[in-house]
Amino acid sequence: MDESRPLYDQDIHSIVLWMPNWIGDVVLTLPVLQSLRRAYPTARITAVVKSPSDELLLGHPAINTVLLLPSGSNSGLWTRIKFARSLKKYQFDVGIVFPNSFGSAFLLSLTGAKHRLGYNTDGRDILLTHPIPTTDHLKKSQYRVEYFFKIFSPLKMDVPDTVFSPVIKQEGDISIREALLNIGLDEDEEFITLHPGTSKVERSWHVERFGILCQKIFKEGGKKIVLLGTQSEEKLLNRIKNYCPPDKVKIIPAVNLRVLAGVLKKSRLFIGNDSGMMHLAAMVGTPIVAIFGPGNVGTTGPYMAPENCEILTENYSCSPCRQRFFKECKPSPHNKPYCLEDITVKNVYEAIHRLLKRI
Repeated sequence: MDESRPLYDQDIHSIVLWMPNWIGDVVLTLPVLQSLRRAYPTARITAVVKSPSDELLLGHPAINTVLLLPSGSNSGLWTRIKFARSLKKYQFDVGIVFPNSFGSAFLLSLTGAKHRLGYNTDGRDILLTHPIPTTDHLKKSQYRVEYFFKIFSPLKMDVPDTVFSPVIKQEGDISIREALLNIGLDEDEEFITLHPGTSKVERSWHVERFGILCQKIFKEGGKKIVLLGTQSEEKLLNRIKNYCPPDKVKIIPAVNLRVLAGVLKKSRLFIGNDSGMMHLAAMVGTPIVAIFGPGNVGTTGPYMAPENCEILTENYSCSPCRQRFFKECKPSPHNKPYCLEDITVKNVYEAIHRLLKRI
């Protein structure tokens, strides 16, 4: 490589992406990665990612190779250091780090990537060859797709895509038809998906309100409801299910994110908290009713046309907050922040009606 030429004017054959930690953030990188693939159609692009987000990247047309970052209880810093060093053999021309932490930039530097791009947060200038300036204000206010796109500015790409590439079925994936039959739904039967979970319980709307909402949806429209959640959320899902006749509310068993994306695509509507599952629904173009409490719609709202979603948020003077729950605000009697407490079942039900009229 000729160091005197700008990065975008050099031969780039191999790129490594140090991906974000959360499913929703990984989804919001995809429009940017599709633009990267357009700019470098023949480059070998490798993504380093935590489970389960690897399930979304396998087969994606922007990515050649998906490598699983060691995570969980058995993967201390030393394990990750050894993993990062093991990537030297790929001889990456360019490395891009999405997370803002010092640790992620340090691990990227161990891969031996010749040119390293990332934000200049957390004193990381020493680890990056192309530190991208940012401010606390931009971190808190810029929409995530644009924020991620700016990291690539030395590569002179065009614009992020506005449409997501389709999810590619992988060997061993069950069909969407099979996934639906497994819970007693025909392939062409209309249903609504509902996801009551979040990364922190204080960020999730009340279980009882989701249950009452299911009752109203079923009583007034007769539509079947499919509940989404992890195995650890099984109790929560069953509590919601018990609000309705047993054959009208189904729970999807554990399936990978590609199959889940296919089920969401078949769904008439997605209702849920601000979460990775909401971004998965946006990725496949399913209309969304999203309940935003302490989260920031301006930075992490669904990446889709505004007419295809209804966002419920109170926009209080303290919103969006730092989510240090109940250190900066008082909890409601139900132990929720008031920005969630004050969103009623009626509010959500009316939003569903508004959206169904438009789509």
